[in-house]
Amino acid sequence: RLTGAPLRTERGTPPPREARSTMNTTTYVTAIDTAKLIRKALKAGFPGQKFSVQTDKYSGGATINILWTDGPSEQAVKEITAEFEGGKSDATGDFTVPVTQEKDGQRTRYGARHIWTERSVSEETYKAIEPEVLAALDLDAPDHGQSYQVPPLVLEACPGWHHERATIREFARAIANHRGTTQA
Repeated sequence: RLTGAPLRTERGTPPPREARSTMNTTTYVTAIDTAKLIRKALKAGFPGQKFSVQTDKYSGGATINILWTDGPSEQAVKEITAEFEGGKSDATGDFTVPVTQEKDGQRTRYGARHIWTERSVSEETYKAIEPEVLAALDLDAPDHGQSYQVPPLVLEACPGWHHERATIREFARAIANHRGTTQA
């Protein structure tokens, strides 16, 4: 039940005051207001980092897209934004079911069904990590078109790495994403 709608009995009269105070109510937060809350949480969690937080509304609901360059890892951002997710996939993965969050005793349903995050890596960050990758591959100079067997450096830095081969740039991006590297 959304707050703001009056509680009614069968005959259309409000229930007694005692009954109203014990009923569970759920607050609905629009996707736009959810985006504002996310901006505030990200600003508090990562002071000085610039984020783009955009709301995309469509006939079936809304999503929030969060974009940034360098700074915190995607996992660190997802840890902060998870509480604002308004839906999750059902067991089949075919549908999204609404999620009601509970915070400080208040039930809340956020308006964005999905929150997508995308971290870009700056050229400066690539260049800072590239020498490590070259050393791990025992190379003097990069051949950016070549793919290489995964060096231990990448496996240590990126738990869950699942490719057999990749380019130097892909290795550097994966390392940067897992480290949460910030370049000034």
